[in-house]
Parts: sequence; C-alpha cells; structure tokens
Amino acid sequence: MSLIRISDYRLEPCSACRACFSDKNCVIDDDCEKIYQEMLRADGVILGSPSYFQAVTAQMKIFIDRIGFLALARERKDFAGKVGGVIAVARRSGVANTCNQMLTFMTAVRMTIPGGGRAFAIAREKGEVAHDKEGMESARYLGKMMVKMVTMTNPRNDETTSRTGKPKTKRS
Repeated sequence: MSLIRISDYRLEPCSACRACFSDKNCVIDDDCEKIYQEMLRADGVILGSPSYFQAVTAQMKIFIDRIGFLALARERKDFAGKVGGVIAVARRSGVANTCNQMLTFMTAVRMTIPGGGRAFAIAREKGEVAHDKEGMESARYLGKMMVKMVTMTNPRNDETTSRTGKPKTKRS
C-alpha cells in the first residue's frame, strides 16, 4: 500500500490542447505521468479530498482533469476494471458533491466501484475526523469492500497465485 499526496507533486492545470491524442503523452512537463504510472501499478485506488467550498480542492480538480484527459487519450483502457473508492471530509456540507466529483472521474476512466464505494466524515480541524465515529466506520467499510473487490477482480490475488503472479506452492 502506498499513499500519494497530490500536494507533494508538481501538477499544472490541463489546457485541453489535445496534443495527448496524437502521441498519447501530455506536453506539460510536470509529474502527471509519475502519478499515472503509480495508479497503474496499484491494485486499487482510493481518492480523497477535503471540501473547502462545496467541491474537491483545486489540486484534486487538476488531478482529475489531467489524469482523466490522458486516460481518455489512451482510449480509457489503462484503468478499466481497476477498483476505486473515494473519501471526502468537510466541516458541515459539501461531502456529497466532493464524493460525486471523484466518483464521476472514476466511472469516466472505467474503474470499478464496489458497493459502499464512498466514505465521508465531518471535521474542521486537523485530526478531528477521528472523532466522527460514523465517518470512521464508513471508511473502514470502504476499505473492506475495496479489499474484497480487488481480491475478486485481480487474478494476482486469487488462491492459485501469489502477489508476484507466480503460482503458489501448496504446503502439506
């Protein structure tokens, strides 16, 4: 498991120049391709965003536009069937819209979203989210459903193969 913090990467806004449709690569020189490749290597992806004002953060919107446009230029094959879920946090309102924006991205790039594929919590200050018992329970449920769906859809995780894809040896 790994954590990608979009704020740790340099992501510039998409200009919709459509150059990626010609050579399947973005002309903007930043970390978009690094993040794209990290997502490809992942068995599942959970996106998370606070809602500062009724929507995903500006950084998450840039991520959605850039990764989404590149996936579209690459014929939406790369993430097809990859399991995804979302988590949003807000002080009072905006979590539904924030979740929906991220879920819409996932469906647009043809990811598979398990039942209970979203979790949200109410918090204002850093660390306060841990006190939202219902929010924390929905996040745990999302995690369980993600693991279950990844196990069902990823042939690397079945009973006959190990995480490396090599056949497991039976023990007597």
